Formats: sequence, structure tokens, C-alpha cells
Amino acid sequence: MGAERRAFAAVFSSKAGIAPHRRAGAWALCAAAFLMLAAVSVARPRTALAQSSSNVPGQGSLDAEIDPFPYDPRLEIRSYLQNHLPSLWWANEPEYGLGVFTVTIHIPVNWRGNPTSALQQLCPQANSTIWQGIKRLELQPFYKNAMWPGVVCRP
Repeated sequence: MGAERRAFAAVFSSKAGIAPHRRAGAWALCAAAFLMLAAVSVARPRTALAQSSSNVPGQGSLDAEIDPFPYDPRLEIRSYLQNHLPSLWWANEPEYGLGVFTVTIHIPVNWRGNPTSALQQLCPQANSTIWQGIKRLELQPFYKNAMWPGVVCRP
């Protein structure tokens, strides 16, 4: 890109030495160089944007040849709870803090029983895919507008 700018500047700085019949060709050359620079400058931000989105900090490069589906603990927790929660129960997004994933489980008001013991039943089995990447999972019940004692699940 620097070579085009130097050629463009050279034509403008030396136009006094160019014969009149060649000035039209020089102007055509300048116009072509200008259009080429404009096309490069318009196309460049798109490629820079595409390159920058693939190099997001904190994410490793993904190579489909090595691992087409990398382990995502939040996705694993979400899919597990989606398959195992009773009807009308719902869960917040898993939160990560101090090495533990915590999920708040909302229990309907008309449900009867002990929410802490009910969440012990929801702990994943030892052979679950959740335990590939995490060591502990805390399930926190929210029942009748109050937080109840949570359950820590381990493999």
C-alpha cells in the first residue's frame, strides 16, 4: 500500500515536468491509483474485523481436526438440568466463582417437600459428562421466595 501512495505523490509532485499530452495519462494513472487505494481501504476493515473476531482473548484456537466439540461446562450443566428438572421447575444460568459452578433452581410455590433433599436427587451420576471438566457443582434451591441451603455435588 505504501508503494501506491509513493507513486501517487510522485505524479503530483513532478507534474510540472510532464508534457501536456502526457498529463492526461498521468491523471488517469492517478485516478486509477486513487480508486485502487479506496478499494483497499474499504476492503481492509472487513478483513481486519474477521481476523479480530477469531482471535478473541481468552479463547483457544478451535481446530475441527483436533476437537470439533470442545468441552463447555455451562452447556453441559444447562443440558443436564434441562433433561432432569421436574416440570415447572427452572434454573438460572450457571455462575462460576471461586472454582465452583453454582446454579439457582427455582421450585414452584405449590410444590410440597424439602427442597434441599429434592436437589440431592438432582446431582449428576459419577459417570456423567459434566465431571469431565469440573470437580464440584452447587445447586441452590429458591423456594417460596427464599433461598434454602444448597447441595454440593461431586463425582
